[in-house]
Amino acid sequence: MMEKDRNQKVSDRLNDFIAAHRKAILAVLIVLVAAVIALCVALVLVQRSVETRFNALNDLEAQYATLSVMDKTSAEYEEAAADFKAAAEAVAADGLDSYTGAKAQYLLADLAFAEGEWDTAAAYYADIAAAQSETYLAPLALMNEAACYENSGDNQTALDLYSQVVDTYGENGVFAPKAMFAIGRIYAAMGEMELAEAEFETLTGLYLTPEGGTPSEYARMADAYLINFAE
Repeated sequence: MMEKDRNQKVSDRLNDFIAAHRKAILAVLIVLVAAVIALCVALVLVQRSVETRFNALNDLEAQYATLSVMDKTSAEYEEAAADFKAAAEAVAADGLDSYTGAKAQYLLADLAFAEGEWDTAAAYYADIAAAQSETYLAPLALMNEAACYENSGDNQTALDLYSQVVDTYGENGVFAPKAMFAIGRIYAAMGEMELAEAEFETLTGLYLTPEGGTPSEYARMADAYLINFAE
């Protein structure tokens, strides 16, 4: 009986409190409901924005694929390339710290590379590598930046960039064998045969018969170089 009286008193006090502060409680509830609605709307808008950017990126990739098979000397190519560049620059405006922005600029870099605009492509790749240092785009961009300098005849900068890929991402990095092979190949082209041989020997030692893995194609090519050196 005493417990029942106690519960009744608590209930009465709660009802009195609600009655005395009805307006304040109602205002708080309205604010909370409005906040929840605003949060839901914001989440929906963010999701739509993300979807819009990725859809735009998908469109860019399709445009680039079309460009890659077009006659680069045709008027149609020139017009399509201009449209592509404008669209890619718009997506890249998201910022290189975002995946969509970086990938859009990566496509611009690839187009410049395909058109032989080595300086432009290298600058694009360098910016991507710096902004996306924690993603797979960084070593990929560095490899392509190195190729730009190699194509433009700047072998030393190319060597530095290929070495950076190995030094930064390690011998187990996905691009390490390719980078090491490129280093050896450039040394050989420069007539630095001892350096080339040393690089190829390191490459074959690491990747020709890797424990628990399959031989790297670059290690096989390096092994062929070494056979030629021995002859």
